[in-house]
Amino acid sequence: MGRIRETAGGLALTLPSVALNGVLVYVVIVGFGLWAAIIMLVLWTGFGCGMASALWFHPNRGRAAAAYGFRKPVGSEPDILATAWAEVTRKAGVDGWPYSLWVQQSATFNAFAAPARMVAVTSWAIESLRPRQLAAVLAHELSHHLMLDPRVRLLDAWFSVPTRVVRGIGAVPARAARGPGTLRCLARAAIATALLVAVAFFLTPRIGGPAVAVLIALLVLEPLTAAARARRGEFAADRMAVHLGYGRELHGALRRWLPHETAHTSALLAARARWLDTHPPIRQRLKVIRRTAAT
Repeated sequence: MGRIRETAGGLALTLPSVALNGVLVYVVIVGFGLWAAIIMLVLWTGFGCGMASALWFHPNRGRAAAAYGFRKPVGSEPDILATAWAEVTRKAGVDGWPYSLWVQQSATFNAFAAPARMVAVTSWAIESLRPRQLAAVLAHELSHHLMLDPRVRLLDAWFSVPTRVVRGIGAVPARAARGPGTLRCLARAAIATALLVAVAFFLTPRIGGPAVAVLIALLVLEPLTAAARARRGEFAADRMAVHLGYGRELHGALRRWLPHETAHTSALLAARARWLDTHPPIRQRLKVIRRTAAT
């Protein structure tokens, strides 16, 4: 029953993203004409073919890693990562060779499960964590890969292209907001509201008021559900790492970074983080890890 509930909840959180992509395609077809729709579909298909070729059929992991800001392990890093990875994949019962290990040069605690079966950790994690704690972090990232077939991951990335393009366009004016955290958050909210009003004003004569209302509602709702889906994925990967036998080590690794986690100075920033952050607060993750280990 719990697994059914988890699956149903995950599917429910994907619906706004699927609906928004469909509405965006509808807007182009109805609002801008057949040729605009054909051009969009050709570009979308071409991008999907190029992405599949680069990340699946003929993966060039070096270029993909560079695009994500990763570098090759150097010095003692290859041996450290290889030893930890061999232990993790042995415990998980999977072949580790299809995966490639990378490093992000950063003084923060983070790790990544990127397309084309890439796994990356920050240089801080390699330098600061104990071997078993580093293995626990790698187990968490391997869990992300195991929970979702890489072909499904590629399809998800391709189908989400329209939404990503709209997000990118909307983020351009928001980057101009400056000032302390609370003021910057308010400024970005004001810019987002102004953009939504402009979209409604521009599109209503073309596609009608009801369609615009649905579009605006999805533009507001989709970032919230996408962030919630990402947070669920983090909790699920933590639980799988615990089941692989790394509960105590993952708990210890997260506790090492807990003093560095940003403390929100206002209720507004805390609310924004609660609804829009893609990673749960470390304290929440620690509770889930303890609860999972106790069951």
